[in-house]
Amino acid sequence: MTGQATRYEILEKLREAEGGLVSGGELAAALGVSRTAVWKQIAALAEEGYRIETAANKGYRLLGGDVYSGYEVSRRLQTGRLGRPLIFLETVDSTNEYVKKIAAEGAADGTVVLARRQTSGRGRLSRQFESPPDSGVYLTILLRPDIAVADLTLVTLLAAVAAAGAVEELSGVRPGIKWTNDLFLGGRKICGILTECAVEGESGRVSYAAVGIGTNLLQEEGDFPEELRGVAGSVRMGSGVKVAPADYAAALLRHFERLFFGEKFPENREGLLARYRKDLFFLGKEIRVVGLREEYPAVALDIDGEGRLLVRREDGTVTALNSGEISVRF
Repeated sequence: MTGQATRYEILEKLREAEGGLVSGGELAAALGVSRTAVWKQIAALAEEGYRIETAANKGYRLLGGDVYSGYEVSRRLQTGRLGRPLIFLETVDSTNEYVKKIAAEGAADGTVVLARRQTSGRGRLSRQFESPPDSGVYLTILLRPDIAVADLTLVTLLAAVAAAGAVEELSGVRPGIKWTNDLFLGGRKICGILTECAVEGESGRVSYAAVGIGTNLLQEEGDFPEELRGVAGSVRMGSGVKVAPADYAAALLRHFERLFFGEKFPENREGLLARYRKDLFFLGKEIRVVGLREEYPAVALDIDGEGRLLVRREDGTVTALNSGEISVRF
């Protein structure tokens, strides 16, 4: 048994005691290691953030500790495919970039990469996504779906619905969605989604998709850079609830798996779009469309069957937007 395996076996023994003391001798005998080895692993658990009381000549008691790690996410997983395997990184430039690399090397469908911190997190249009450690969940899901490129927009929509569901489950408050890929709570952005892919040249089918989801959970106003204050938010700021990152990561993957695999995407297109449409908070309102070639005011009308945003211009014509940015007044 490796040191890390022994460490988490000890942790689970302490959890089973439900706040009671467990002697070092009892732990050593149960795991077939020395008392010194138990003491070393207890120290390692404390270093990870677990609060463990040591009572002289009596044993150890687990007092708690909200630890975010690959182990804590894995033990919460209730999925059959997503997060199996799960890769947890302390620091990475971008989970999307990491997944694209391992996808090219043959990584399996359903692989999930999480990072405690990203140094170069990206959103749409190559915008930077702030990713401070232990404040949010930054993950990318690797999919190898049998779908056409045209369906990728719907994958992003599906990710938004899954993230909104996970936030609501854990905080009691459901975020609104701003087309196509941002979640808002209390008028501030709390989550961004970036879907990237590789396409097979001959068939035009998707070889793999990297679905990156970054969610702010625990930040307060002062944690954001000056230029983002008043714009960026977190689940804690918007709901008053401290959502543990490990709980959120596991819930997000469960919601995503149910929508994608359980409902056999894209067969669930109509139901998915209905749920997505319900979460949009700006339909019927005046917006500003910012495209590559033009910028204009419009009224947001609806989402069509392809996930495109239907807007009515000032001259009355209706346009279906495949891409671009929209600005919404709160």
